[in-house]
Amino acid sequence: MSESGDYQQSSYWSGHDFGDAYARYDQHAGRSYAQAQSAGVTIQDLVPKRISTQSTRPLLIRIDHTGSMHEAPKKIFEKLPYLSHEARQYLGDDTELSVGAIGDMSNGQVAGEGDRYPLQIRDFAQLSVPQAGAKTKRKTAQWEDPEIAKRLLELVIEGGGGGQMHENYEFAMLYDARNVDMPRAITPVAIYIGDEMPYEVLAPEYAEHYGHLALERSMTIQEVVAELQQKYSVYFIQLPYSGHVDGDQMTADTKTVHRTWANLLGEDQVKYLPDPARVVDLIFGILAQETGRDAYFRQEIEARQTPAQVRTVYKALGTTHKLPSGKEPRGLRSGKSTLHRPSSGKKTKGLLDD
Repeated sequence: MSESGDYQQSSYWSGHDFGDAYARYDQHAGRSYAQAQSAGVTIQDLVPKRISTQSTRPLLIRIDHTGSMHEAPKKIFEKLPYLSHEARQYLGDDTELSVGAIGDMSNGQVAGEGDRYPLQIRDFAQLSVPQAGAKTKRKTAQWEDPEIAKRLLELVIEGGGGGQMHENYEFAMLYDARNVDMPRAITPVAIYIGDEMPYEVLAPEYAEHYGHLALERSMTIQEVVAELQQKYSVYFIQLPYSGHVDGDQMTADTKTVHRTWANLLGEDQVKYLPDPARVVDLIFGILAQETGRDAYFRQEIEARQTPAQVRTVYKALGTTHKLPSGKEPRGLRSGKSTLHRPSSGKKTKGLLDD
């Protein structure tokens, strides 16, 4: 049920169960690290030398999976496999998604003695949605994209981190800047999700060992971001530091993290979101901004979410999310899949409702 408790589930998205999805990723998170260790999984197994796609509108999503994120990765993972249908509405039928996880190479004091898997990158998967009514082996997976689900379950949820409000976001960013091949891409989008700051410097020895990145010298985070932004439209979805919230206000630590990212990416590219359950909704809003489909986004989200959920997402989108003149950009999809309210006048419960 959505938070209001009085929303009907749309027949269009019937057949899924977020409780089941959360339980599955919760179970995976609890055992993935031990299983990886038992199987002898190395960092090289989780970081290909290169990944590639022929998609014209690829999407990269990297998630901080360290301990300060608490339940957030599982809340996000339970909904990411349902991303496919709406992402295709914004980016097109040939959209492909690469997911990844971000950890920390440091234990807070000594570099190289931190997480065993500080960077994890999965190759691109083409987004696909089963037809309504299609039979699946798992009763709750009717609308789940099997390829995205497979990629997510390949990630090792280590739950470590080095503390001191820093994780190795810069490491994932440099990999994405240099080791991702997208010869046909048109303005690819890279979204990083976390609650802490990147480190100021990336050392050559760790870049080579953990990420197949050959550096002749250390790179500053400013240099990494500049290189990344030459290739992608880059966003950071910021969650409250260590899950600490103060009503509608940021805590002091969260403000510090926000200032750092805003200085690196620009204020409009940093989206503060106090509720991790709304991350995928926020991703839709970012994609709407990128493709000029604000009107479709607003119609779609307001048809399936509670007013409180919608306000949370709109506030996170901030000043960058303005309604266009009313005309959709030429060549984009019509948005016929928009969820419509039933005749009773009640809103429908959509795929991302809790």
